[in-house]
Amino acid sequence: MPSMTRAGYTPPRPEPQKIPAKPHKKGGKKRKKGKRGMGAAGVVSLLIFALAALIGAATLYIYSVTQPYAHAYIPGTMLSGYPLAGATREDSEALLAKIVGETIEPWKFTIECMGQRYSVTAEDVRLTVNAEKTLGPLWAAGHTGSMLDRFIEMEKRKREPLIAAPVLEYDLTAVDGMLENILLDAEYPPVDATLSYHPGSAEPFRFTQEETGRSVDLGGMRERIERALLSLEAETVVLEPRTIEPQVYQAQLEEALSLRARVVSAVTGDEAAQANVRLAAAGLAGVRLEAGETLSFNDAVGRRTAEAGYLAAPEPAYGVGAVGVGGGVCQVSTALYRAALLGGVSVTARSSAARPVDYCEMGQEAAVSDQGLDLVIQNDTTYPLFISARTYEEDDALYLEMTIIGDPIGGRAVLESVYEETGRIEEPVYIRDREGVYARYDDERIPVGEALAGYAATVSRIVYGEDGSELSRSVVSQDIYEAIPPTIYVGVEERE
Repeated sequence: MPSMTRAGYTPPRPEPQKIPAKPHKKGGKKRKKGKRGMGAAGVVSLLIFALAALIGAATLYIYSVTQPYAHAYIPGTMLSGYPLAGATREDSEALLAKIVGETIEPWKFTIECMGQRYSVTAEDVRLTVNAEKTLGPLWAAGHTGSMLDRFIEMEKRKREPLIAAPVLEYDLTAVDGMLENILLDAEYPPVDATLSYHPGSAEPFRFTQEETGRSVDLGGMRERIERALLSLEAETVVLEPRTIEPQVYQAQLEEALSLRARVVSAVTGDEAAQANVRLAAAGLAGVRLEAGETLSFNDAVGRRTAEAGYLAAPEPAYGVGAVGVGGGVCQVSTALYRAALLGGVSVTARSSAARPVDYCEMGQEAAVSDQGLDLVIQNDTTYPLFISARTYEEDDALYLEMTIIGDPIGGRAVLESVYEETGRIEEPVYIRDREGVYARYDDERIPVGEALAGYAATVSRIVYGEDGSELSRSVVSQDIYEAIPPTIYVGVEERE
């Protein structure tokens, strides 16, 4: 029943109830009562919470670092020495325009040569800046990838600033044109002195004066201009041309007009032979033989034919009684051969006569023919050789003169022939005269040719100094002339 107290109403207290104990199995152990700790799930939850808090804090920090540069260049980016940190893309474009105006537009490369100025400007080479290639890599730093990627890039640029220079575009065609103009204006080759030959005139040798040349060394200049362009450094270069000396001076040519050899011989033979000599000598009246060139007698004189004006005449170089069109011409080739030996000119081809001849000493002749025998000489000196042949009459005789003019040989040269008889053939040779020129009847024995001895001849070239001393001696030829037996012609007809 409720009761009242002085304090008021006091609710009745419930009587404590006994909770029946759970029955224990037989043989079981009693559990000890103890306090429970935090479970594994709680620990994991706590760790996750802490990690999330940490990530959240890091994210907030990264965001706070990268967000101010979301629309601006990050620290550590520079353009031509100007820092771009915090600048917008529009700011960088304005800066690039300023750099272009201050350093690119005024660029010029100048070359001074021989008082002339040659220049190429930024406008000439169409020099421009590729803004995208210049600013793009700077802007991409810190503006690509995730927020973390941008943060990492910003941290990297604190240690390794990203510095860019304007990416230039240009065309060097104007540079090539300028260099070509310099060569055209300042460079020219030297001119050698020349010598022309006018045989038979009062002034047979005429000269033109030599001239020096100039050259300009432009090697590597194009690359140098391009380097200056890429570094945007204006530059002025002074070129000094190099003088090129000619190879031949007039003074040298004048000194090379020395008489190297002169041969004069009396022309032998009948009128036909003398006419042939005059005609052949005209083919050598004024020959200029350049350094290194060869001269063929047959080529210079031409074929000895009736159509060319040659006559039939004795040809002693081919043996006793030989006759042919052009007979006597060997006197001209012999004169040229002897002049070449005396003048120290190389002889590359020469044939001796079948028998010794009467117009020169033994071994000094040069036989030629249209059938292959030729005389060939070569100019192995530095300067031209001038060969002149002429015939003239004096004291009712015809003379042949052969001269060679060129570089002095030093000293005076003579030819010396030494010969000895090698034997005779006394047994005659009988020839049947079927044409009846010498003998008609078979009992006739007409001697036509006497026995001729054989010879061995050696020719030497000897050079004497101004004081008459012998400077050199050399053998130039050794020839053998076979002995010829007596000739007897026998007729072929019987007497009645």
